[in-house]
Amino acid sequence: MKSNLTNPLWWRDAALRGLYTALAIALPYLGGALVTAVPWLTILLAGGLGFVTSLATSLAGLPEVAGVNLPWWLAAVERVVKTFAQALLSGFIGATLLTDVPWTTVLQAAFLAALASLVRLILATLPADPTRAVPQNVVVQELLPDQTQRHV
Repeated sequence: MKSNLTNPLWWRDAALRGLYTALAIALPYLGGALVTAVPWLTILLAGGLGFVTSLATSLAGLPEVAGVNLPWWLAAVERVVKTFAQALLSGFIGATLLTDVPWTTVLQAAFLAALASLVRLILATLPADPTRAVPQNVVVQELLPDQTQRHV
């Protein structure tokens, strides 16, 4: 069995997941920068720390590389909770003590990052062409109340 650190597929998936996490974390801070004075360095550092923490949590295992087939809802809960925790940790940038953390901003950003992660996950699981959801050669039969069959 290959180690994660020597597996190019793992690095690709972990980097992609880290990039999605960094974007999900940076977006709320970017929105905050439009309303208040959030320094650009804070946005970049929060996104960068989100990327690094995503790589660190990916060391525990990536379901897509390990071949684990989780139910959709469980994969969604796991991804949203991880993104929330990573965004919360990224909000500690520049704080020396816990009392220095701007909790309302950090919690809002963490919730918005988790929501962005959930929306991205939902969009990623939608079919590319919803009209092709049912194959063309399938015959749909409908039972009428008198139990006779009719082709639709």
